[in-house]
Amino acid sequence: MAGRYYFDPHRVASLTEQQDQIADLAMSILTEFRDDVYGTAGWVGTAAGTDEMSQKAAERDREETQKVTETMTGFRDALSASTAAMKDQIYLVRSTRDTNLEGISKYSSRAEAHGVFGDDTDGHGRR
Repeated sequence: MAGRYYFDPHRVASLTEQQDQIADLAMSILTEFRDDVYGTAGWVGTAAGTDEMSQKAAERDREETQKVTETMTGFRDALSASTAAMKDQIYLVRSTRDTNLEGISKYSSRAEAHGVFGDDTDGHGRR
């Protein structure tokens, strides 16, 4: 891989917060939709139990409500999974960075105390 890889954990964390908010918004939209649909559930006709047209309309309403519910829930689940994966990546990047910085610090301290090559030359590599 040529080029430079750059990862800003703070920016990605900010994006994951926005994604969490979008997932919450999707569920509130779904809740509002369901409330509105249930409020109109009896509007298919007064003979909903016997009239063929009203029975078909009621079945269509149930199917459409189910499809919308599945779509919005699927959207929320996909977004939540993506957000969780991004949070995992943030953790991995930060832990890798911290481990590497700690290793560099330990090596620098050791090099200052015992020389770059560990031969007690005070970090100069000369005797």
